Amino acid sequence: MNNSQNIPDWLKSKGYLHITPSLKIGENWRVYKRQIENKEFVSKYAFYPLMHSFIKERKFKKHDSTKHIAIGRSHKHTVEKTGHTEKSSKLRPLHYASHYDALIYGYYASLLNAKYEEKLLATVKLSDCVTAYRKIKTEENSDKGKSTIHFAKEVFDEIKLRTEKNEKTAVLTFDIKGFFSSLDHKILKEKWAFIIDEEKLPNDHYNVFKSCTNFSYILKDDLRKFNKKTGRKSQFDESRLAEIRRKRGFKCFFDSNEDFRKHIKAGRLRIYKNPFRNKQKQIVGIPQGLPISAVLANIYLFDFDKTIIQNLVNVKNVYYRRYSDDIVIICKTGEIDEIKKYIESLIKESKIEISTAKTEVFIFEHLIFNKLKQKRLTSVKINGDGSRSINSPLIYLGFEFRGYNVHIKSTNLAKFYRRLISIVKRRGRRTLKVNQKDPFQTKAIYLNQIKKLYNRPLRDLDAENNELKQKFRTRSTLQLNEKGEFYFVKSEIKSKFKNSNYMGYVKRCCDIFKSNHFEKQLRKRRHIVYTAIKRHLK
Repeated sequence: MNNSQNIPDWLKSKGYLHITPSLKIGENWRVYKRQIENKEFVSKYAFYPLMHSFIKERKFKKHDSTKHIAIGRSHKHTVEKTGHTEKSSKLRPLHYASHYDALIYGYYASLLNAKYEEKLLATVKLSDCVTAYRKIKTEENSDKGKSTIHFAKEVFDEIKLRTEKNEKTAVLTFDIKGFFSSLDHKILKEKWAFIIDEEKLPNDHYNVFKSCTNFSYILKDDLRKFNKKTGRKSQFDESRLAEIRRKRGFKCFFDSNEDFRKHIKAGRLRIYKNPFRNKQKQIVGIPQGLPISAVLANIYLFDFDKTIIQNLVNVKNVYYRRYSDDIVIICKTGEIDEIKKYIESLIKESKIEISTAKTEVFIFEHLIFNKLKQKRLTSVKINGDGSRSINSPLIYLGFEFRGYNVHIKSTNLAKFYRRLISIVKRRGRRTLKVNQKDPFQTKAIYLNQIKKLYNRPLRDLDAENNELKQKFRTRSTLQLNEKGEFYFVKSEIKSKFKNSNYMGYVKRCCDIFKSNHFEKQLRKRRHIVYTAIKRHLK
């Protein structure tokens, strides 16, 4: 019998580089499990600094009339006073733990998740309303969990259901400002103790709580090499990383704890403290990126969710859903102002803030759309000045809903097309360099190279027996060779679920919504690729 089958779900290895060595879970999982399940061990454990990096998200936003020259929606705007260009991209901070610390966070996340699910089931309808970071099984297939596609469809179906008799229905959407980075530590501590049925946090839980709230971190960028020619930091010292892998048998930025401490003492690496502060300059927030962060975010809003169920859902027949910091409420049109004020006051009680710029109000009603005076369900956005924008879509979980149709969010499609063009651009630069060295070399970008991104098959054709063969992901492990050096060995990661890509996501949208509109949205992808190839081969 394969012992790996007994490995708990929370004991998962991480592939990223960190300041501590990568772990061999398959060989040592029993040791790790025994240590981490020991409360005294965790109570006294000293957590390593987190690794901090940013994910840059390009945003296509409307201009700010108070400071920008009016040009509508764009990914960059010109500041009227200075004439400088201001990009509307968003930097999302991520902090991730060292490999062993991540196992501890994973274990305590599993404990909290189990207790949190029990609390949700104790209140009728509450479990249906909180959809993010939970495994909610589908009715059709108990092995698969619901995704954002299912959650979006449920909201859109509810709007259609409530407007069946030509009645108007209101939809309110709210977004919590800086959700993870603004959580109040006192409230989080109280909710944590409540979830595990304790008056105060036990020592082991308290140590984990402290590591999440009073954390230290290093900047990933500080580990990069300084390039004397350019005067900027470039990539990591790959030769050093390769030497550590070859001689020590693990992936890490440092070959030992002593090496890590030497870098700090020598001033080559700086340790930072929790950067999140509220308006009163008090330390708040938790890092986004830890295995425990998601369940802590849900726990924090437990009373908020429960109060809405008791006072709005049960009393006023309001439909409520919360996906992390995205809140959607469906109600009667006459209750818009009352419910909006109520939600905003509840949020203030939780010591977090609503992003007022992202708060939107929609009314869905049957409107005439052609010369035959036929009616269809249409979205009408109520702007801040009270004006109405007909056909302005409700944007929720990556979809645009106009009442009469559903589409994938246009900005998500733009990201997909940008990835396609960036691949073509890289291939083009490489091809032109080769052509300069060897003018007789064919100057071409092959479509099969590009297809790997948007049309990669879930199964590959086996050349031997001409049958479709399941394609599996691979994992690289370090093994010792005859020379006494470590080298990479690739092995397949077998899973009952198929590998997927963006086209797979689009097909799932078609299956779940029972519509081929989503595939039609991508009908221009070949034209975009061919146009990019022509441009970048010149």
